[in-house]
Parts: sequence; C-alpha cells; structure tokens
Amino acid sequence: MRKTRKRRNTGRVTLQDVAKYAGVGSMTVSRALRTPEMVSDKLREKIEQAIQELGYIPNGAAGVLASGQSNIIAVLVPSLTDKASATFIQSLQQVLNKNAFQVLLGCHEYDHNKEAEIIMTLLQSNAAALVIFSSPLADKTYSNISHINIPIINVAGSHQQQTAINIATDFSAAAYTLTEHMLNNGRKHIGYIGAQMDSRLRNQQINGWHKAMLHHYQNADQNITTSDTASMQFGRQAITEMLLRQPELEGVICSHEVIALGVIFECQRRLLKIPADLAIACLEGSDNCDHTQPTLTSIRIDYPQIGRDTGKLLIKLLNQQGEDEAKYQNNQYHLFPYKFEPRQSA
Repeated sequence: MRKTRKRRNTGRVTLQDVAKYAGVGSMTVSRALRTPEMVSDKLREKIEQAIQELGYIPNGAAGVLASGQSNIIAVLVPSLTDKASATFIQSLQQVLNKNAFQVLLGCHEYDHNKEAEIIMTLLQSNAAALVIFSSPLADKTYSNISHINIPIINVAGSHQQQTAINIATDFSAAAYTLTEHMLNNGRKHIGYIGAQMDSRLRNQQINGWHKAMLHHYQNADQNITTSDTASMQFGRQAITEMLLRQPELEGVICSHEVIALGVIFECQRRLLKIPADLAIACLEGSDNCDHTQPTLTSIRIDYPQIGRDTGKLLIKLLNQQGEDEAKYQNNQYHLFPYKFEPRQSA
C-alpha cells in the first residue's frame, strides 16, 4: 500500500486521504471518528493506523457543524501578565479541563478598541460559551454579542451590561476600607498610586479611595496613575514624585502589590520608617504580604476561587441547555467578598 502524500494546497492530510489509505469510504472514517462503537474493532484499528501514519488531524470546526456541539469556551481577558487575569484563567481552565472543555483565550492588553474584533474572532470557533473578565465593553460591542445564542458570563465587568451570569467584587468598597483604616489610625494626607487604569477594577479602586478621603474631610488630590503595567520601578518613581509634591504625606494606597513593594524599597533607601513616617497598603495582595519587611497591609481578593466558581457555574449552565435552552438567558448575580488583612505597614 503506497503512502498518500499531503495535499499541496493546504499542506494538511484530509479525511479523504485517510479513507483512501485505509481502503474504506470517507463516511466510514467519519463514523469511526464520531461514533466508534458503530464500527467493527478490526476496521477501527485499520483506520486508527492510517490516521497515525499519515498524521491526520480531525477538523474540529467540521465536527462541530455536524454535531451541533462544541467543547470550546472563549475567554477574553485584559492582560496575560496581570496577576488577577493569570490566576483567574488558571483556576477556570482547571475546572473546564476536568469537564472536557478547552479554553480559547483572547487578550486586548487594555486596548478597548480591539475588544470587539477579538471577541468576534473568538466566536468564529463556534464556542459553547463566552467568558469576559474585567472588560467594560463598549455599548456597541455588548449590543452585538447580546443577541448571540450562547451563555455569556461577565466577571468583574460593567454592572449595566447584564449577561447570563454576572460575577463581581466591590472594589470601590475594598479601597474605601483600606483608606479608612489609615484615616482611623490618624493619617490625614493619604495618596493613591495605580497602574493599568484602563481597567474598570482600577477605576473602582481610585473611586473608593477618593470617597473615603472626602468622607473624612481630607483632600484627595495626591494620586499618580498610569495605563502601563504595574511594576516596582513605577512604585519607586511614583512615591518619589508624590513626596516632592507633598512632603507631609503620611500614607499611600497602591493598586498592586508589586507597586507597594517598590514604594517600600524606596522608603528604605531614603531611611524612612514604615509605618511611622509613611504607612503603605495595597489592594489585591497575596501571601507575599506576609513575608515583606515590614509585613504589608492589604486587601485580598480570591481570584482562584472566583475562577473555580465561574467554571462550575458555567458547566451547570451548559448542562441546563438540554433541558431548557431559555434558562441560560436568565440573569444571575454573584458578589464575591474581599478580605481586609491588616499588618505592620499600616
């Protein structure tokens, strides 16, 4: 039996190539792939050998069209380097993989002009569902996807855009709690340093800081923000600039743990005592906060748990489609609590 060459036009071995190599019809190969129990063991082994020797890769899109089912979950995130996005994706994928679903990931890197384009590219895979993480979405983009007949889950997105499931944490309240903690400890001049401010999460944080300051009759004019990625270097540069503006600064709230670390290192370089000379705290802290010197006061948001729960809710939602396809159109709202973790730095 002569080995079939790959087609020149696509470079891919086709189902017809497998059928010819195995000496069977194309429908028999298709049946062996989709419903192997309907093909004899001897014939199935012959087809599997042909697939292995030719290196045939089944056309997933064609399989979806034939069966009407897809195991792809499209996920849109704002960044691959942001800790919140990374931990959310990891835990979500673990749940989906256990249930035979695969994640197809799209990332707009905080360029919201690309959101619509990336979402439509993701949906071309005939995804079974769409998960949107920390992306506000333009009204036009939301209007376009709201008519798509698949479950859409909105995690840390806009409250005004109601989808099948909406999952959120009150980031504004978290920032308010952290700022009020400093104010109640006698601090009056408290600044805010934030990165990735194109994100709705960060804007909620600065609003919470601003609200707490005004409620305590303090000026909320010392803030330095950037749309760039959070880094220790930015933390050092920002606190340097802030101290030049306001030498009497008594505290600073940081949007990211890594920014707070940069602030700590700069204070140590300047021989400033923490928290005596400057109190420091961060939002979205992790276990690392227990190991800094001094230990870092923070807000903890359990993104791994949010990812796991999102996956479980999604699996439940998809399983319900067979019973009642209209069920996943009903709005469900889930609010995840944050945890305030006071430590030595504030």
